[in-house]
Amino acid sequence: MYASIDEWQESTGSSKKLLHLGCGSKYWQGWCNIDGYPPEDTDTHRGTLGSEMAPDIWSDIRSIPVGDGIVDGIATHHVLEHFYKHQVEELVGYFYQLLKPGGYLVTEMPDLDRIVFLLRWLPVKPRYNQSMNANRDMVLSQLYGASWEANEKGYPYHKYVWQRREFCEMLRNVGYEILLDTGATLSHVPFRDMAIVAQKPMLLEQKENIIDTSNVMATLNQYGNRQARMLKQLKSILGMLKRGLL
Repeated sequence: MYASIDEWQESTGSSKKLLHLGCGSKYWQGWCNIDGYPPEDTDTHRGTLGSEMAPDIWSDIRSIPVGDGIVDGIATHHVLEHFYKHQVEELVGYFYQLLKPGGYLVTEMPDLDRIVFLLRWLPVKPRYNQSMNANRDMVLSQLYGASWEANEKGYPYHKYVWQRREFCEMLRNVGYEILLDTGATLSHVPFRDMAIVAQKPMLLEQKENIIDTSNVMATLNQYGNRQARMLKQLKSILGMLKRGLL
């Protein structure tokens, strides 16, 4: 466990400040994994947060122990929907402040438009595996989060579900450039969810020099080309149909 990003970087020897925020039980090698709340007995949605899966830093992601303008990349997977709209607007502005020019933000979360589409047109109700708490509906549950959990802190619940175009417009208003927006997510349920990769614009002098863009390019490559992204979403829809028929 570390007290700051600098301490984590010095201990691990990492050459980049890459922050995985709201990591839960998903520990990413090469990233500084940060989460806000130790596990509670009522947790059913964050996986196992044991000693081997503990984050590198316990911290509120609205106040991360790192300086401004020095972070290479920030990732949030299914985190921002746990905040109200005005809080997310403040958060992405705060992330923009932390990022260095050329730094990037990658986020995945439920897509309201796709949820409404699936609720209207999917002829079945796909559910998670029986082992999952309440065997909950894979689509409808994204509107409210883990509402079956009693939690005084409120972190399991979804406070605001964004439309993709709405979220991208908000990012542009902050100053980000959108590099990718897609439904072919790397986590959770493709098509139902969205993934956005956005970059803080580089300074003019940076554009005239060779700078290291390997991390953001590696992230973009993970999502594949247009054809692969379309195929991934189609397979996800077929998977939801299959689950609903079982």
